[in-house]
Amino acid sequence: MFSKRESQSGQVLVIIVFMILGIFGFAALAIDGGMLYAERRRAQNAADAGALAAALAKVQGVHLYVAALQRIESNGYPSTWGPCDPPGYDCTLGTGEKWAVQVSNPPRSGTYVGNNAYIQVLITSKINTSFAHLVFDGGLLTTVIAESRVRPEQSLSPGHALYSASEHDCKGIWFSGTGDTVITGGDVFSNSDANDPNCQSGVQDGGGDIFVGPPPHGIEVVGTFDDGGSGSVNPPPNEGVPQEDLRTPPTPDCSGLPEKGTVKINAGETRTLNQGRYESIKFGANATVTMNSGMYCIYGTKGFTGTGGSINGTGVLIYLQQGGLDLGGNTLVDLRAEQTEGVLVDPSRNDWKGMLVYQGPGNTSPVEIAGTSDSTYTGTIYAPSAECKVNGTGDNLGLNSQLICDKVKITGTAAVTINYVEDENYYLPPAIDLAR
Repeated sequence: MFSKRESQSGQVLVIIVFMILGIFGFAALAIDGGMLYAERRRAQNAADAGALAAALAKVQGVHLYVAALQRIESNGYPSTWGPCDPPGYDCTLGTGEKWAVQVSNPPRSGTYVGNNAYIQVLITSKINTSFAHLVFDGGLLTTVIAESRVRPEQSLSPGHALYSASEHDCKGIWFSGTGDTVITGGDVFSNSDANDPNCQSGVQDGGGDIFVGPPPHGIEVVGTFDDGGSGSVNPPPNEGVPQEDLRTPPTPDCSGLPEKGTVKINAGETRTLNQGRYESIKFGANATVTMNSGMYCIYGTKGFTGTGGSINGTGVLIYLQQGGLDLGGNTLVDLRAEQTEGVLVDPSRNDWKGMLVYQGPGNTSPVEIAGTSDSTYTGTIYAPSAECKVNGTGDNLGLNSQLICDKVKITGTAAVTINYVEDENYYLPPAIDLAR
């Protein structure tokens, strides 16, 4: 007979054996899990690199599938190229020793399926395991996905002459003047979703008539539009449109420009200004100011102001780093952005063709676009964090501009004419990014 102690020893031995097997099992699973994690990271890095290489190739007009697979191969996944299943010009498949790489434009699956602006890269790889292959026949497979996006060269907000960037505020677009407003060649757009009777995305409460045209151009608001003023609104606003994502242009590079300090031009004085870094610029009544072509980077809180007289400049960019812009309603203004590509280029190689006023995101100083009869502004006025007021006095204020501001208010007694010609305004350069 076995003693009780011998029986207990046998039970302990069995328990120890199972414990050892369990420890080895957990260790094997930990090793396999680590290998799976490492392989996924390696594959994801390769997929991201391939997707970005494909996007850059598409911008440059070269073969995006070749660029993607070459970049993925340089990241450790050499492949033999062939057709996808099903085959098509939208997809290329690379097969390697233990992996497959699929590159498609547009994506064949997922959120962006069928959208030609996106490129999808999938890498499926097989992992040699220490333990899992005993349970799962053939080992483990892992698939990673990367999707890049190509943003073409385009206007800051294509087709929009007036654009209010505010997402929730009342009166994103506000017509309050007694003079008529005529906008041709582009839309009026408010990105605000305000839709309360006391707080609406767009408002017309003035006495002037509003016309936007020709068709299909009109007024579009994400929220609702209050046309309670005495003036007419034609065509009727289109409410409830989707919100838009406004791309941010590069920041002007002012390095290398000469320091000019504070400039004050007294009443009746005539002065010619040259490009440079200014703390502020101010001119008085009856002053005559000429701005030679170039970049005017204004870094002080007092900005650029005028109280009458006249100011003119062709091929200029006014960059307001802190202060705002107010040229006064009694000023004769003729300011024109550079209209030739490759002329007004900063040290960071940013081309500012078509940009007249740049007031960066975060600068909330007000911008007042004003002038006497026959005043004109040509080029984009970009102030996405500021309220822009278009104040017409005299007979007519003319803009050949695209206004992109946090809010846009059109007021005053004069007629305001905005003739939007997209090619005269700023174009964003092509851009690529990872969407996933």
